[in-house]
Amino acid sequence: MWLAYPNDEWREAMVRRDDVLRAITAKFRAAMAEHVAEPPWKALVARLRLASPEFREIWERHEVLGAADKEKRFRNSRVGPLHLEHTSLWPGPRTGPRLVTYVPVDEESRERLERLQALALAEV
Repeated sequence: MWLAYPNDEWREAMVRRDDVLRAITAKFRAAMAEHVAEPPWKALVARLRLASPEFREIWERHEVLGAADKEKRFRNSRVGPLHLEHTSLWPGPRTGPRLVTYVPVDEESRERLERLQALALAEV
């Protein structure tokens, strides 16, 4: 959530940013229902409200959306567009840790991910 709103570089990577922001905020609201009394969750919402008028406006819509697997699109400044299948796996209770996977939907995205990995390894 913190990267999605006040971080310009992260925001530039989003394809269909308005739709993505609404969806992740609605999912965050759904997740917060199980943590509503926890100070760190309240603090994050307060920080986001102060840092981003856009977050405040979307948060006030009170939209709720459960987690679901789907395809995601990103724009990477180094390798170009990526089209990935997103899956969340919970090894235990849904409120616990989760494993998120991104798998290329097409050959072009697979090749771009491999280039991105090579670039990352070259920088180490």
